[in-house]
Amino acid sequence: MTGKGHRLTGVGAGFFAAAFVHVLGFSYSAEAIAALAAAFSTTLPDLIEIPIYKRGARTRTLIPHRTITHWPPLWFGIMYGAYYYLEPYYACALIGMSVGALAHILADAPNPLGIPWVLPHKRIAIFGGLWRSGENEKMMVTVFTLFGVGSWLYAHQNTVAGQYLTHLWVWLWT
Repeated sequence: MTGKGHRLTGVGAGFFAAAFVHVLGFSYSAEAIAALAAAFSTTLPDLIEIPIYKRGARTRTLIPHRTITHWPPLWFGIMYGAYYYLEPYYACALIGMSVGALAHILADAPNPLGIPWVLPHKRIAIFGGLWRSGENEKMMVTVFTLFGVGSWLYAHQNTVAGQYLTHLWVWLWT
């Protein structure tokens, strides 16, 4: 997926992060923090590879592409540690960032280059790679957005606003 596609998946990642921290029992303001963190961190795994520039052009990265920064256990571990060991608002920010990073990784998963699912240095391509970067981006962004909004509505179904929005959602799609 291209950088633009990763940034657009931030909408779905933000809604999913808000739903996730709501289910964990955090406040509405903490949901907003998690949503913003997720929305703005969908390019994080590529950004923290630390690019090296020569004469103004990016030549390589300090951390090889799609290794430790694209390793799902790292991001799940950050979520776990944040939830159990940090103050609520810091935890929600890190949980949101991790959700955004995991959305990035899921968006890269169909690529033939693969993702290091088990070990950080061993990439595995799903079904040998379904499509190359840039292909089917609109479909993937739509799926991420629908999943994120649907998750948020489901998490809020027992609130007054959630019931109203769920009815609106059903009305729009029927």
